[in-house]
Amino acid sequence: MPHYFTMPKLGMDMTEGRIAAWLAGEGSWVKAGQPFLEIETDKATNELEAPVSGKLARIVHPAGEQVACGTIIAVFLDENEAMPVVIPQSLAENETATSEVIIEEGPQMEKPETAPAAGQRFSVTPSARKMAEELGVDLTEVEFVGGHISRADVQRAFERRNSQSVSSELERIIKPLLGIRKVTAERMLASVNATARVALNLSVDASALSARREASGRQISYNVLIAKAVSIALRKYPYMNARLSRDEIWEFRTINIGIAVQTEQGLYVPVLREVDRKEIDSLQAEYLALVDRAKSGKLTSADLSGGTFTISNLGEEHIESFVPVINLPECAILGVGAIQPKPVVEDANVVIRNMMMLTLVFDHRLVDGKPAGRFLNEIKEILEKNDY
Repeated sequence: MPHYFTMPKLGMDMTEGRIAAWLAGEGSWVKAGQPFLEIETDKATNELEAPVSGKLARIVHPAGEQVACGTIIAVFLDENEAMPVVIPQSLAENETATSEVIIEEGPQMEKPETAPAAGQRFSVTPSARKMAEELGVDLTEVEFVGGHISRADVQRAFERRNSQSVSSELERIIKPLLGIRKVTAERMLASVNATARVALNLSVDASALSARREASGRQISYNVLIAKAVSIALRKYPYMNARLSRDEIWEFRTINIGIAVQTEQGLYVPVLREVDRKEIDSLQAEYLALVDRAKSGKLTSADLSGGTFTISNLGEEHIESFVPVINLPECAILGVGAIQPKPVVEDANVVIRNMMMLTLVFDHRLVDGKPAGRFLNEIKEILEKNDY
């Protein structure tokens, strides 16, 4: 019987993946264990091996498509085995992989030439329907090829609608939205649409933080020192080390902190694990290894998964403060600004201190403003007292 290969779930938070490349062509014979496919998830590219020996008889989804986990993407057949008449979309027994839409007749309906005709039945994948709702795309105006509307079809409709307002006289360079940039765009949009974001700002005297780094001969990263301080605050206020899962709030005992790293390829968020339980020197070595893998394009799914809180630092770019986007499905993210000398009033005197702005962005569905403020003030106190 045919062997159906589905989009695998390569990480705890993974719901879909992008097919980066097929390493074996349709109709070719492959051996079990032979690399035959590259999947891009959460900005890491993973090389997958064939699960069985046989003929790669059908590639259901071509390279470049974003596909939900559990969706069938390829069919393997034994020698002399016939292709099944119908290829299911999913192996899940009780899951409906598509939903049906009927286009009603209407005198004022205006449709593109290749959009669904009136009365035509077609299918929409659940992720495409959700994306259409988020982007405000009318499914009756989406052009598609094949039997169903996919996320890629919705994305093209959204871009086509927006591009119509741009004058054709303007000079422009058109670049495809692919790979890391596309993953980032989709995740950021999903975060903004799915969370009740609130931002809190707090100035921190970073004199002790700067002195500690200078004492190390600048061998310790500010990101590592801040991550350690944050981990201690998370241990005291575990409601910030959380996520929303349907009708449940999950608070994690393990503290894994993702730190945003910008590279030529795009933005990555590798994860430092069990930060509260490790010494600074150990965290620094782990951080440098992650940054090196990020810049060389060798991060794995394991490097990018399992985060419970994220830090984004734009201090090197001399940005004083900013409002970062929550890294779903986490509860919050901390934006770190540049350390700059500023006048501060102390005991009725004006003195110069190295100040740093922290911005905590949190999901108000999980945490209220006052508890979030306590957490941010705890980070401030830890950094200023150098008490860790």
